[in-house]
Amino acid sequence: PVICAVNGMCCGGGLHFVADSDIVIASNNATFFDTHVKVGLVAGLEPVSLSRKIPLESVLRMSLIGGGEKLSAGEAKNIGLISEIVDDNQLMQRAIELANQIKIHSPSALAKTKKAIWESKETGLSAALNNAWDLISEQQTHPDFTEGTTAFIEKRSPKWKPYNPDE
Repeated sequence: PVICAVNGMCCGGGLHFVADSDIVIASNNATFFDTHVKVGLVAGLEPVSLSRKIPLESVLRMSLIGGGEKLSAGEAKNIGLISEIVDDNQLMQRAIELANQIKIHSPSALAKTKKAIWESKETGLSAALNNAWDLISEQQTHPDFTEGTTAFIEKRSPKWKPYNPDE
């Protein structure tokens, strides 16, 4: 999982981090804008990825206005570009807290969860649900499936296997 913590200006190519991350948080002084067209460049890669996360009109507005408007952290949260706003002096601490909450889970379950979600953006609903069922079935044969259940019953922390993309 990738957590992006934005503090200050996030523009142009910096929007890749926001577009490609799983969780995005920002400080209350963060701003978001795209200046590609302002300098004669095509705003292509970042907006295409962002259009899978936020409303199309928001992506078009940011891309076509070319930095003439900047989204505040509050506006970014309202359109779903970020999930949380924190004080700038708390930003990295909060990102680490989120990472610590994530890292206690099965690496293979996390990877397959991300895969199911991100791959669903590439297909229709039926294909996405079939893919998710395949990943669920695949995980049920992974040692972490048994370990998680056993650890829960025994009221102990699980001992996960390191992530191996071939499993």
